[in-house]
Amino acid sequence: MIHSAVLVRPPRRDSDDNIQAVYTEERALEGLIRIRCHHFLFVTLRCTDIRRLYDVFATVKHLACVGSLEQLYAFDYRPDAANDAKAVEYDAHAEFRRMGVGVAGGVGQHWRVSEINREFQLCATYPPVLAVPARISDTTLTYAARYRSKARLPVLSYLHPNGASMTRSSQPMVGLKQARSVQDEKLVEAIMATSEPAGMVPRFRNERNNIIIDARPTTNAVVNRAIGAGSENMDHYRQCRKVYLGIDNIHVMRDALNRLADAAVDAADASATASDLGNAGPAGMMARIQSSRSSWLSHLQNILVGVKTIVEAIDA
Repeated sequence: MIHSAVLVRPPRRDSDDNIQAVYTEERALEGLIRIRCHHFLFVTLRCTDIRRLYDVFATVKHLACVGSLEQLYAFDYRPDAANDAKAVEYDAHAEFRRMGVGVAGGVGQHWRVSEINREFQLCATYPPVLAVPARISDTTLTYAARYRSKARLPVLSYLHPNGASMTRSSQPMVGLKQARSVQDEKLVEAIMATSEPAGMVPRFRNERNNIIIDARPTTNAVVNRAIGAGSENMDHYRQCRKVYLGIDNIHVMRDALNRLADAAVDAADASATASDLGNAGPAGMMARIQSSRSSWLSHLQNILVGVKTIVEAIDA
């Protein structure tokens, strides 16, 4: 799908003398349309006919700016029978069985499958089938969900063959009054205990591998207390520690990616223009990326450091 389209008009033909003096390339007299897709495909349409250029841009605008959801590609797409026959329907129960959830004597024996969200009544943004610790009842899940933003309570995402797990959730609703939820604390404790043979957290244990990962910068987590959210108070969560990854929010990341994409397009245009050959090539590309101040490489570094922390904890 098209992310954006920009029309760049050709220069005015005021006089042949000015054209010869300023523009030495025929391409300089072309107008163009720059199209950027959501999957970072970039298309440049060049044209010397200004009327045709405007007609093409109007057509692109009409097709890209839909007036209703039914006009989106997802509703218009009709797969052929051959491809449709090859499609494999996702089965959550089969996927959990593949990981060993609920299999007696296996690494997932202390997990179970819950259909408490079957009608999306518990959490509108979670799937109908959830994997949770076996010793946590659906009633406890209901109360624990009330303590999490948008009811995104901790649920299983991945179960490693060694019994270690990755679970996901939203931020807790701590607020300025430091609110807590006993049910949420029991749920987190039960998650930490699923990797133990007896399904119980030992009284004395090395906490190095039991981690609550907060992807945000510490400042963002503290500021969110003012709106009733925040981060886990580790005085109430036993046998684990918390790590902040320092990854900025989606708006900052999107802005950085847009800056990076714009710098890459500018560098590509520069390499295609004879008058700007000095900025062409990899060196010119890196110079434009650095001048864009996108901080994209810093964001990637934070993400990779976070991945390393998680992998080391799971595969220890």
